[in-house]
Amino acid sequence: MWGGRGIYCTVRDAIEQQVLRIMRLEDLVKLRALTELCSPEFFNDPSLLVLAWRRILEVLELAMPEEKKVRGKKKKQEKKKTDPRKLEILDACAALGNACNEVEDFDDARRYMKRTKEGYEEQLGHDSEKALDATQNLTMITCSSEGEAIEKLRYLVKRCERALGEENVVILETLNALGGRLRENGEHEKAINVHERCLAGRMNVLGEDHRNTLGTLNNLGNVYKNLKNYEKALEYFERALEGKEKLMGKNHPERS
Repeated sequence: MWGGRGIYCTVRDAIEQQVLRIMRLEDLVKLRALTELCSPEFFNDPSLLVLAWRRILEVLELAMPEEKKVRGKKKKQEKKKTDPRKLEILDACAALGNACNEVEDFDDARRYMKRTKEGYEEQLGHDSEKALDATQNLTMITCSSEGEAIEKLRYLVKRCERALGEENVVILETLNALGGRLRENGEHEKAINVHERCLAGRMNVLGEDHRNTLGTLNNLGNVYKNLKNYEKALEYFERALEGKEKLMGKNHPERS
């Protein structure tokens, strides 16, 4: 896709330099435009992603007081309506929590994910798509054991089924997380069933060549590898590799 590792890294380096320049700005409009670039796939150094989202969140929060003064003149019942500015802040909190988790700053990750979950529940409802997604993210880093995580993720799958349907992206992400925890807990047959359900859903919702679909193929390969069923594992690994080469190109540095 990029034509080689050197070109790919040059593009990412350029994006990071642009981020560093814009991080010094206080212009909310320009910082909003920056959010489209603040994705892990564009960053060589994930710690820069943390800095970028901290800056975005800081500026968004500084912009809130002026809006509060305007809203204070409105009737009390109107305060219960969804506030787009608060949702924007919560979206930034969610991204920052994920970025902190990526650099293993788990204390801040938990703090921002908890704030995100509670905020989405207040603004959108406990069974909204964003609230359930935030619940899944928080569950993954707060459970003290595999057994606890598996129990909570199974319960969350049921909540997602009731609220969102069986093939929503959030339930598919939760199934992916559940399958991973089952594999880590040695429950390989159950992990296969969950990952196969996730794979079928992702192929329908996202397509067979989507990054997440390919990740599920790789996950199934790992389960079969753990079971020493190397023939089946190789089948899934080859499908995942073929899809990545089709998606990214054979010379992409992250295809393996």
